[in-house]
Amino acid sequence: MPRSGSGLRVHLGGDGWLLIGTRTLRLLGVGVMVVTLPLYLSSLRLSAFEVGSVLTCGMLGGAAATLAFGRVARGVGRRRALQLAALLPAAGATMLVTQHGVAILALAAFIGGVSASGQDVGAPQALEQAAIADLLGHGAGGFAWYGLTGSLSLATGALVAGLLGTAGRLLPAGPYGPLIAVYAATSVAAGILYTLLSRNVEAAAPGPGGRRWSTGLGRSRRWVGELAALYSVDALAGGVSAQSLVAYYFHFHFGVGLQVIGPVLFLANLAAAGSQLVAAALADRFGLLRTMVFTHLPSDLLLAAVPLMPWWPLAAAVLVCRQSISQMDVPTRQAYTMAVVAPEERTAAASVTGAARTLGSAAGPIVGGTLVTAALPGLNLVVSGAVKAAYDLVLYQRFKAIPLPSFRSGPVRSRTTSASGNSGDRPAP
Repeated sequence: MPRSGSGLRVHLGGDGWLLIGTRTLRLLGVGVMVVTLPLYLSSLRLSAFEVGSVLTCGMLGGAAATLAFGRVARGVGRRRALQLAALLPAAGATMLVTQHGVAILALAAFIGGVSASGQDVGAPQALEQAAIADLLGHGAGGFAWYGLTGSLSLATGALVAGLLGTAGRLLPAGPYGPLIAVYAATSVAAGILYTLLSRNVEAAAPGPGGRRWSTGLGRSRRWVGELAALYSVDALAGGVSAQSLVAYYFHFHFGVGLQVIGPVLFLANLAAAGSQLVAAALADRFGLLRTMVFTHLPSDLLLAAVPLMPWWPLAAAVLVCRQSISQMDVPTRQAYTMAVVAPEERTAAASVTGAARTLGSAAGPIVGGTLVTAALPGLNLVVSGAVKAAYDLVLYQRFKAIPLPSFRSGPVRSRTTSASGNSGDRPAP
C-alpha cells in the first residue's frame, strides 16, 4: 500500500517553527478561556441558555473572521492578515471585563472569536494551516507537530486557569479578570511574532486556467464544498459537547469548580496531544481517510459514556480516555483537506472548511447549554457522540474512492494515490 504521508520526520525550518510556536502561544490563552468564560458568565448570574448564547456568538465571530480574513489574505498576503486577525481577541477580551450586559457580552465574544469548543477557531488557524501545507507538504507529519504543540498549550492553559482559580479566592474580584487578561496578552504577543515570518508563507500564485469564484476556489470547489458540509456536521456535534460545556456540566452536575475542572481538562488535552503523533504514524501506514474515521468512532462511544458515570472521578477518567484518541483525526483531516485541493487554493480551502466547522460549532453551545440542565443531564454528550459516529461513516463512504496526490514536500500537482491505495489522476470536480 502506498504511503500517504511523510511520518514524523519533518524539517520545519524557520517559518515552520515560528508558525507552530506562535500558535502555541495563542492557544495558551484559548485554553485559559475555555475553562474561564462559562464560569465567568455564570458568576454574572446568566442562565444556562444565556451562557450558551454568548458562547455561540463567540463561535459565530470565529467563523466570520475566518471567511473575512481568507479574502483579506488574498489581497494583502497571509502575514499581514495574520497580524490583523490577532488583534480581534484582545479587543473582545477587553469588552468582556468592562461590560456586563448580555447583549454586550455576546458582542464581545463575537468580536473576540472566543472558542467554546476547546479547539482553535478563527482566522489565524486557517491561514496557518495553508502556510504549513505550502512549507511542509500535505502529509500528516507537519500537521501532527502543529496539533501536538497546540494541544499541549491548550492543556497548559486549562491548568493555569485551575491554579489561578484556586489563588483567585484571595482576590477581591476573583480570578476571572486576570485570566481573561492572559487571553488578551497572548493574542497581542502572537500578532507581534507574525511580523517575523518570511515571504515563504505567502500563497502560491494561481495556476493557468481554472475559474476563481468569490471564495477563491477553482477546480477544487466541489471537493471543498462536500468536505465543508460534512465537517460542519461533525463540528455541530462537537459544539454540543464543547469543552466549555463539559466544564459547565461538571460544575452543574457534580458541583466542582475551577480547581477541579482545570486539572481535568489539562489531563484530557495532554492525552490528546500525544495521540496526534500516533495519528501521523498510522496515516503513513493506512492512509489519511482511514485514520480519520477509524480512530474517531471509538472516541464517539466514550463521549456518550461520560454522563453515565455516577461520580466525577469516573466521568473524568472516561473523558481523558476519550481525549486520548478523539484528536487523532485533527492532523489527518487538515492534511487531507490540503491534499485534495490545488496548492494555490489552499488558503481558500482552509478558510471555507474552517468557517464551516466553526459555523457548525456555533450552533452547538446554545443547544448543549440547554441540554446540560435538562431532565437528563449530559444528554448533550450522548447526542454528540451519536451524530459524530454518523458523520464518520458518511465521510468514509463518500470519499474512500477519491484519489489524492502522492506525498511530497511542497506543492504537488502530478501523480495521485487514492484512499484505498490505487494510483491515478485527480478527477475533474
